Amino acid sequence: MMQKLLSSIWVMLICAHSLLALPESDITPFMRSNIDLATSILRNTHLSKPERSGKIFAIFDSVFDYTLMAKLSIGAKQWESLSSEKQHEFTKLFEMRLKNSYMEKLDLYTDEKIVIKNLEKIKDTRIHLTTHLMKNGEVYEIIYKFYKTANAGEWMIYDVDILGVSIIQTYRTQFAEILAKEPFDQLLARLKEPEPADTKKASQ
Repeated sequence: MMQKLLSSIWVMLICAHSLLALPESDITPFMRSNIDLATSILRNTHLSKPERSGKIFAIFDSVFDYTLMAKLSIGAKQWESLSSEKQHEFTKLFEMRLKNSYMEKLDLYTDEKIVIKNLEKIKDTRIHLTTHLMKNGEVYEIIYKFYKTANAGEWMIYDVDILGVSIIQTYRTQFAEILAKEPFDQLLARLKEPEPADTKKASQ
C-alpha cells in the first residue's frame, strides 16, 4: 500500500504548480482541476512510462526545492562543510534518487481518489497542504510542506509527510547511518548506484 501512496503523491504535485500566482480563495479549485489533469496522464495507456513521468516531472520540477531538500537530508553542518561543487553534485544525485524511486511506482497508480482537506498557514513562512488519499474505504493523510522563499515571496515544497512520516527525515536517517561509518564521497558513490532492494521494500 505504501508504494501506491507514493505513486499517488505525484498527482498532487501538479496541483502545487503556480500555487502562489493564485489568491488564496482560488487555490482549492485550481488544485482540484489539476488533479484531474494528473490522473488523466497516469491513466493514459497510450503513453509509455517515460512519457508519463516526463510530463509529470516537467510540471512539478518548478515547485520542488531540490537544493533545500538535499541540504535538509544531510543536515546543515555536513552541508556547510562541502564545497559548492560537492553540494551541487549531491543535490543532482539526490534529485535523481527521488525521481527514480517514484518512476518505479507509477504503474502502481490505479483509481485512488485524492481529496484536498485544507491549506493551513503554520506561520508567515510555512504552509501545509493536507490531502487525503482514499482507497477501498481507507483514508491516508499526505501533507505537502511549503516554505516562502526570499525571491518575491514565492512558495516551494521542501518536504512531504506520508502517514506522519517525513520523506526528508527518512532520507536523513539513512544518510546519517552511512556517514557515521563512511566518508561523504562514499555516499555520493552509493547514490550513483541503483537503490538497494531492501530500501525499496521498506517503503512498501
